[in-house]
Amino acid sequence: MKGVNRQSILLIFLFLTSCPLLAQEIRARAEAYPRSCLIGDLIRYRVTVFAPETANVKFPTSSRFGAFEVLQRYPLQKQISELPGIMAFSAEWDIAAYQLGKLTIPPMSVTCEIEGRKTLVRTNPVDIEIIPLAPPDAKEPRPAKAPMPYPLSPLSLMLLLFGVLFTLAAVWLFGKALLWAIQAAWSSWQKATEKPPLPPHLLALQTIDRAEQLYRQGEIERSFVLLSFGLRRYLRDRFQVPALELPTWNLVLLLRNQLTKEQQISLQRTLTLSDLIKFARYSPKEQEAMKLFADARQLVQTTQIAEAQQEKLPA
Repeated sequence: MKGVNRQSILLIFLFLTSCPLLAQEIRARAEAYPRSCLIGDLIRYRVTVFAPETANVKFPTSSRFGAFEVLQRYPLQKQISELPGIMAFSAEWDIAAYQLGKLTIPPMSVTCEIEGRKTLVRTNPVDIEIIPLAPPDAKEPRPAKAPMPYPLSPLSLMLLLFGVLFTLAAVWLFGKALLWAIQAAWSSWQKATEKPPLPPHLLALQTIDRAEQLYRQGEIERSFVLLSFGLRRYLRDRFQVPALELPTWNLVLLLRNQLTKEQQISLQRTLTLSDLIKFARYSPKEQEAMKLFADARQLVQTTQIAEAQQEKLPA
């Protein structure tokens, strides 16, 4: 008798250890909301599986919902349930129906795997009622409205075309006026901010200084080209003569009444040597070159207009 009891107890223990799901039941629940809606309205369908924490729950990737169309599927969610050791695995879908009447979402099969053992659970069916757009007391659905007649007559078309052209012309004129105002404001700002031009003698002295700087840097030909240009530009602006176009002898002859004899000799010597350096590649000595720069400065300084006289000149 004792041997039989021991054998029974052993069999019960082996049965309980091989079937752990008896202690922890796997359940599946399906729900949808709203349960009554209009045709084409969005319905949220949720399936929740209650299983142990170690379970691997797999929802079907391509689910069929009968007469319902799947619009979107949401990721799997996992949260602790009220039961100890049990987790709630839930998945949600957005679905819609395009038929009237009472429709049913069929049961769904969900796979649960625990310690290498697979179990298939099915959800409950869910009933949804799709109601028409007509009022509840109406016997038939409200008929669709007839299409509105085309309202544009030939006169209306002409008026519409005139309105469009008038609007385009007004926009063009406004843009033109705005562009003109911007250009005028920009021009005024530039005139207000730009520096006044230098007087001819200051501009000439700066040019001579730059030419001497180029000479000290070894650019002999370029320095005397700049010296000749600066001196001729000064004579053009100071005495109103075409000094940039005339040859040296003609320019000196033209200025014989404005310059003294010494100034004429100095001018002719400076321009002639500058022409020799430019065209004949004459290489002056440093003392001779320095004297040319000094003579050019002296000529400008001795012939410049005084500031009092310059203010009286018309702009």
